[in-house]
Amino acid sequence: MKKRLFAVILIVVLLGGLIVFMTRQKDLIIKQVETKYMKDGLIRAYDREDAQRLSESLGQYMVYLLEIGDAKRFAEQAAILREQFLVTSNEGDFVKWELTPKTSTNAIVDDFRISNALSGAAKRFDEPDYRQLSRRIDDGILKHMKVSGIPVDFYDWKLDLKTKELRLNYLDATALERLKLVEPILKVLKAAPRSGPFFHEIYLPKEDQYKVADDKEVNMIDQALIAIVSEELTGKRDQDFYTFINEEMKKGKLYARYDRSTTVPRSNDESSSVYALLLPYVPKDLQLKMIERLDQIDLTDAETTHIFDFLNEAIARVETSTDK
Repeated sequence: MKKRLFAVILIVVLLGGLIVFMTRQKDLIIKQVETKYMKDGLIRAYDREDAQRLSESLGQYMVYLLEIGDAKRFAEQAAILREQFLVTSNEGDFVKWELTPKTSTNAIVDDFRISNALSGAAKRFDEPDYRQLSRRIDDGILKHMKVSGIPVDFYDWKLDLKTKELRLNYLDATALERLKLVEPILKVLKAAPRSGPFFHEIYLPKEDQYKVADDKEVNMIDQALIAIVSEELTGKRDQDFYTFINEEMKKGKLYARYDRSTTVPRSNDESSSVYALLLPYVPKDLQLKMIERLDQIDLTDAETTHIFDFLNEAIARVETSTDK
């Protein structure tokens, strides 16, 4: 009886310690964002005066705040979205990819992320206005950002022009399901050519052709994102890609860029975002190795660390923790 009681007490203490640790981590993330990356309520890519204000960063922070359940801060960012980034024109509602007076284009990858966050927040925080705003963004995609039934990268609402390309790393399974675009995208992903374990990154809907972003090398963030959306939509893991990941981790680390033909690293740098993005999708043993590598990468200097990397890690650690 005493042993059982001791075991229960130990579990309670450990869980309590984990909760305290995760709460402290969340506080540190918010402090870093709001004291280093944020100025006048707007998030910057770096802690520098000339740093860009991107809808990418806004969307990432909204995702993080949704994950940790911070309704107040989420509402503040949603207000910034409406007041600063959202453009209402004769063509519909669009989100500036960058906050400048001359910006007249969006980016579908950022629209997906923001719309997902708003849709999720509508449920979690019981705020119908978020759902309405999410639908307005989705409507802009459906009306103005498709070629041959396939979504494309961006739209210019001043010129009423859209690009003819889709970067497969811009795709998002949750958004595609909501917009009922899964079926055509599945065909695109399944037919995409490969270079060994690597994916071709770009699809041209009108020509039904594919091309690579770079003939010589691959960016592993792009590769990870394509592998993830493929797995989420098909329910099947890409064996060639994950075998490559596993073999590289056996050697000790993943690099940011690889030669497309030889699979030899073309950079000595690691990317924290590659580890962070893959973290929820790899087996536990590989997850632990990636966490070890993440722990070795210092992301605390906001002058040199892009907030994309900082928030990717923060989101991944919340998603893979037991305390959300």
